[in-house]
Amino acid sequence: MQIRVLIAAMALLATTAVWADYDAAGEAREQAQREAAQKAEREKQRQVEKMKSDANAKYNKEVMDNKRKTLGAAAQGKSDAEVDKLYDAKIRKESATAYKEADAAKAALSTGQGAAAMKSTTGKSMKEMQNMSEAELEAWSKEMEKKYVK
Repeated sequence: MQIRVLIAAMALLATTAVWADYDAAGEAREQAQREAAQKAEREKQRQVEKMKSDANAKYNKEVMDNKRKTLGAAAQGKSDAEVDKLYDAKIRKESATAYKEADAAKAALSTGQGAAAMKSTTGKSMKEMQNMSEAELEAWSKEMEKKYVK
């Protein structure tokens, strides 16, 4: 029994030193500081998200305004989804037209008088130019600039 009392007394003495260093007010201050720092970080994140959201909204509005301006009267009174569909259709149509025109120009320069005129002017046929590497094409274009651009 005396050993139990001795162990209990030693344990009591050992733990009192720990409690003597414990500063409840200091711990509370540190906890308050940690919470304040977390709150400030959350507020900062919220502001960053708001700025991103505002920037995205402004960009989307500018894009939609440009689409409406491009479509002109056709976009009057239409919703954004309808304007998107009209704009996409217009771009597809214009792209198809441009590709057709480019193909027609290539065909004209690849056959008949167009091919002969191109060969006499540039020294290369359309087929030869299409088969050139990037480096060869760059060198050839510089040569043409020196020859024809003044």
